[in-house]
Amino acid sequence: MSISFFGFDTAVSGLTANQKALEVTGHNVANLATPGFSRQSAVMVSAATRRYGNWYVEMGTDVQQIRQIRHIFSDNIYRTEVNKLGYWESRSKAIVDLQSIFGEPIEEGFQVVLNNFWDSFQELSKAPESLTVRALVKQRADSLAQYLNRLGTQLNKLQADINNEIKVRIDEVNEITKKIAALNVKIMSAEAAGNLPNDYYDQRNELCDRLARLVKIETWETSDGSMDIIVGGYFLVSKGEQTDLIAVPNKDLSQFYTPMLKTRSGDIIPIDVGQGVIKGLLEARGEVSGAEDSYENGLPNTTSDITIAVDLSASNSANLDKIKAQISAFVNDIKNRGLDYNFRLVTFGGSAAVSSANYGKDTGSLISAVMALTADTVSGNNFGDVIDAVENYNYKEDVNKYLLVFTNESINGDTVTDEADIAEYAKRFTKSGITVSVATSSVYHYDGGSGEKGWNAITEKTGGSLYDITNETDVERLIIKMSSDINSDVNKKMTTIPDSLNIISTVRKQINALINIMAREVNYLHLSGKTLRGDDGGLFFEAIESTLPISIGNIKVSDALKDLNNIAASTEDANGDNRIALAIAGLRNKNLITGNNKVLSLDTYYQNIILEIGNKGYEAANMQSSYENLVNQADANRQSVMGVSLDEEMTNMIKFKYAYNANARVIEVVNDMLETIMYRMGAK
Repeated sequence: MSISFFGFDTAVSGLTANQKALEVTGHNVANLATPGFSRQSAVMVSAATRRYGNWYVEMGTDVQQIRQIRHIFSDNIYRTEVNKLGYWESRSKAIVDLQSIFGEPIEEGFQVVLNNFWDSFQELSKAPESLTVRALVKQRADSLAQYLNRLGTQLNKLQADINNEIKVRIDEVNEITKKIAALNVKIMSAEAAGNLPNDYYDQRNELCDRLARLVKIETWETSDGSMDIIVGGYFLVSKGEQTDLIAVPNKDLSQFYTPMLKTRSGDIIPIDVGQGVIKGLLEARGEVSGAEDSYENGLPNTTSDITIAVDLSASNSANLDKIKAQISAFVNDIKNRGLDYNFRLVTFGGSAAVSSANYGKDTGSLISAVMALTADTVSGNNFGDVIDAVENYNYKEDVNKYLLVFTNESINGDTVTDEADIAEYAKRFTKSGITVSVATSSVYHYDGGSGEKGWNAITEKTGGSLYDITNETDVERLIIKMSSDINSDVNKKMTTIPDSLNIISTVRKQINALINIMAREVNYLHLSGKTLRGDDGGLFFEAIESTLPISIGNIKVSDALKDLNNIAASTEDANGDNRIALAIAGLRNKNLITGNNKVLSLDTYYQNIILEIGNKGYEAANMQSSYENLVNQADANRQSVMGVSLDEEMTNMIKFKYAYNANARVIEVVNDMLETIMYRMGAK
């Protein structure tokens, strides 16, 4: 008789299961607009069969689990695309901000104020004695300097804002990973109790989506329900433990942050965050030193360490007299070109050993030392000793190094130097970054003694030049040519910007190179001119901070020009002489810049900068738009799996309702049957 109630138990199990399914359906509908929610479904299975004596009885249905409908593969695709979107969004925003600062070509930007400056000198050339026109020159120059200083301030602020955002984003990464670690603990506890905490899963997955936009992540779900988060090969989250990223200065004296990993032992190590918002911000700001005197961040590198190597052999005695006669002209020309110079003197050849002395900026002592040199009675030299001397100098970091050799012999004089030794010489200079130029007889330019290679084997490898001093009648012109070549090489290195993904730091390099070259060229011409009073011209532009070179944010018109008479427009003290004014006005179209295999004028170089910014902005905007489409598509694909559909949920609700009603009807029938048996049959 005990088995007579099994039909009742079967109906009760169906009633309970469908009631739970209706609750799950209601939960789905309630979370229709909840971000990151994944729909759930009640998985029903046949209840375990029971044995009663010789009978095997089916027990109806049972809810095996409340399953979360989600596709891990779709999540991974979404996170990959959103990571790249975050990267390009950061770059695009930085370029838009950069374009708004320059305001080209719609607003009145640098090109306009620079054109006005050139035009003012053109007007001065028409009336060089006019104080009214001179006042115009001063006003236009002040406007140019003010614009450049304002531009420098705006670029500094943009970099500082991005730098602060990097720190905020790193803190956001830590906040997210701490929440994921806390959820891991809750999920592991729930699963250990035999439950499936689907809502915790949703919260964790949404945090992973946010984290994937910031940095490139790898996720691993473990058997205990926890999720490990790996960035750059390091665990940021492992079960319930979390490791912080910290923002630290990227170099000594730098104010720029970079993400580093702080291990549990307290060590701070570099970490590659991959693409994402943080990487985009790092490149937008520039992954460079943020120190005030950082060449990486755009400070013009005008440092020139110049070593003058003089052969004291008897064969070079005539050239030595020429050098003595023009050493002052060479030194003064280097000064007038505005280079941050450091002078050294090396003597070699003859019977004496190689001597070396560093004079720094003490040009007076250098000139006196050169004037005191005397030729030896013995010929011959050992150029290898010269290389040893210059290699052992204590050069400043990133300094431009030059060696000017004055000799009237082949590389090692009477000693024949084989090709292997000459190649080794060139290799040593190249490794040390020293540009070698040689002033010697044209006989030794391409051929040395006894068929050996000439000096060109060294100068060509190091980027230097050859000069013929023995047949040169105008030695001053030759010496000035040497100074000009050093100046041109400095400009070339300054304007040749290696390919880089950095945005603002690269633009700063380009603009600072342009401004520095423009100011130094104007100063060079102005120094060679005469004022209205007949005095020698002075500097036209100066650095506000004298310890740093002229650059955006660090330029002003010389205080001496408050007296308009001190503007130099002529080459001599004569009314109507306008050659300096014309020369300065002509700088507009003069090819002064050689960089990236191009020879350009100042205006053309600036136009190339604006064109490059525009191209980068166009690329970033296109890539952002493309990845937005890919992210939307990836999200749509996964929402088609995990998203809540009202139509589907309504269908399920009707299905479960009818099943619930059917089971309720079975219970009602059984109840009626039992009532009949117990009351009517029992009453008899």
